[in-house]
Amino acid sequence: MSRSPRARTEEDAPPTDWLGELPPELHLRILEGVDDFSDCAAFSLASPRLGLLALRSGLARFKDPLFAVAMRLLLVQRRCADPFVTVSATLNEVILRRYAADRCASADHFPWLARVSPALRLSSEVTARVRDA
Repeated sequence: MSRSPRARTEEDAPPTDWLGELPPELHLRILEGVDDFSDCAAFSLASPRLGLLALRSGLARFKDPLFAVAMRLLLVQRRCADPFVTVSATLNEVILRRYAADRCASADHFPWLARVSPALRLSSEVTARVRDA
C-alpha cells in the first residue's frame, strides 16, 4: 500500500518574493543601480512594493516622465502576449505627445524612445523636403 505524499506546509514552500526578505535600505541601493527606464518599469510591475518604495524615496529614474512611458509600453506588451488581444506593442503618437508636453521631457531621452519603438521610425535629424517646381 503506497502512502500519499505529505502535504506541504508554509515552512516547506520556497519564498515567493526573494527580494522581500531584504531590508528597505538594500532595496533602495539595488534600485539606484537600475539605469534603464524599461528595467525600472519591470521592477515596479514585478514587485509593486519596490516600485512604491522607489517613488516615495524620490529616486530620479522612477520620478522621470519617461518612467511612465516605459510603464505604459510594458503594460501594452503584456497585453499583446495574450493570444486573443491584437494591439500594437510599440509606443503610439498619443503617448509620445503626452511625454513631449511634460515640462520635464528631455531630448536626452530620444535614443531610448527610438530604441524601444523602432516601428515609429523616429529620427533626431531634420530633413528638408524640396518641392518640384
